[in-house]
Amino acid sequence: MSILGCVLRVKAEKLPQVMAVLHTTQGVDVAMNPGDGRLVLILEDTQTTGAAQTFAAISLFPEVLSASLVYEYSGPDVVSVDADEDNTRYQSWRTTMAQMAKDHPLTHSHV
Repeated sequence: MSILGCVLRVKAEKLPQVMAVLHTTQGVDVAMNPGDGRLVLILEDTQTTGAAQTFAAISLFPEVLSASLVYEYSGPDVVSVDADEDNTRYQSWRTTMAQMAKDHPLTHSHV
């Protein structure tokens, strides 16, 4: 299992749209939202996607100004949809966000 803590900075005027997507995304918990575009998220693996893949997909939203990974736990029980797929393995941080987010359901959503 992987658990990530991240801080996002989102365009304030787009915050409601981003929040709507985040609230409907499995494995995403909004831990803090002061309402000014700053967000603290907790991301967890799901049955179909890894937390790192979700983080990558969220960081690529055009409304996201910055995304910082501030905590990572990756245990031996990490979810792997396909062990041969680099974008689902918890050791896969040495790649681009676009490669990590490939095939994640959020890459097809429009905020």
